[in-house]
Amino acid sequence: MDKKPTKESSLAIATACSSLKRKRPPMIEIPNVLQEIHTVNSHTSTKPRFQELTPRNTALSFSGNGVGVSAIKGKKKFMEDTHKIVSCLHGNSNQGFFGVYDGHGGKKAVEFVAENLHVNILEKMVNCDAGNVSKEEAVKAGYLKTDQDFLKQGLVSGVCCVTALIEGQEVVISNLGDCRAVLCRGGVAEALTEDHKAAREDERKRIEDKGGYVEIHRGAWRVHGILSVSRSIGDAHLKDWVLAEPDTKILKLSPDMEFLVLASDGLWDEVGNQEAVDMVISLCMAEKNVGTTGDIPEDNDIDYGCVNVSPSSKLRRISLVKQQKESRHSPSYKKKVCSWKDNEDDFACENESPPTKSRKISLVKRINIKTESPIKENSWYKKRSASVVLENACKELVNLAASRGSLDDITVMIIDLNHFRHDS
Repeated sequence: MDKKPTKESSLAIATACSSLKRKRPPMIEIPNVLQEIHTVNSHTSTKPRFQELTPRNTALSFSGNGVGVSAIKGKKKFMEDTHKIVSCLHGNSNQGFFGVYDGHGGKKAVEFVAENLHVNILEKMVNCDAGNVSKEEAVKAGYLKTDQDFLKQGLVSGVCCVTALIEGQEVVISNLGDCRAVLCRGGVAEALTEDHKAAREDERKRIEDKGGYVEIHRGAWRVHGILSVSRSIGDAHLKDWVLAEPDTKILKLSPDMEFLVLASDGLWDEVGNQEAVDMVISLCMAEKNVGTTGDIPEDNDIDYGCVNVSPSSKLRRISLVKQQKESRHSPSYKKKVCSWKDNEDDFACENESPPTKSRKISLVKRINIKTESPIKENSWYKKRSASVVLENACKELVNLAASRGSLDDITVMIIDLNHFRHDS
């Protein structure tokens, strides 16, 4: 007969079984960056609102006085690039603030910067008028205030920036991270900013001197194996090493300065500085001649429509004319997109609805009027046409980077410096 288990043996068996049970794992802490993603209530839908905010493969573009912009979302779940255009500073239409912002780790930082950075910079610039601080110090103070204010939100997303402040006959260029500003001077590309990458020797040394480290992760040097840029606004978890202090350069406007290209790294990772400048020049030439005589401009009568390009030699001009001939056969130039907003100081990044029938008739009448009186040109129409050319050039640069496999969001802004140098 089997013996009945004693009280002591039953207790021993229970203890052994309980020891074999799996321990409850500790509570998982959700990173702040994930808390920035807004989801729909579970009783309505379990899908996040990414698709509602920025539909996939949607391109955004428009033009304003002396500026054009185009942007497209990359392979991310939602768009993290944005930009800001503020014209008519101090009531002067020939002055303005322009910024391109590339977010990472969520949208909160990039949205915050687009809303506040220009305000903080302009507030700090008031001290320059009194002679208390330099413009470089004022811009730096504006960037740092924006960073400090965002850190108070308790979120860890970040944003790279490139900004241009045009005031009087000066252009103030500033950058953080890998957004870049490139100037076209006499047909030659001139990088006005240097990318703040973790791979840069001086940036890596600065980080290591402060007790941090840089290592290769997923094929790139990264701060603590996480972030490939060494400066940004936000990124609270790396703030001891990732600064929000911008590099700033001030230029005097001169006749050989034609246009500025401000863009996120989605463009610059695939398109070279000179290549981008050459494309804008060739597009301006092509757009100037399409729909008019189609003749090659004379050597003593060069006008590229949106920018006054001054090639350094006759050889350079011949090269540009050849580019014009080739570009006119490209199907991409046959498309004309005219999205325009008049008298707006602040342009939002959004899609415009298709033109109504009445608007189409209005545009046809406007074209007819221009055709009937070619001698007396409407200066407003001329401004508008030039800005649309800038917009189309932005689109072509965005499409070029995307066709070469750029996976990142791409934003391109082109600023015609002639618009701000001369009264129109």
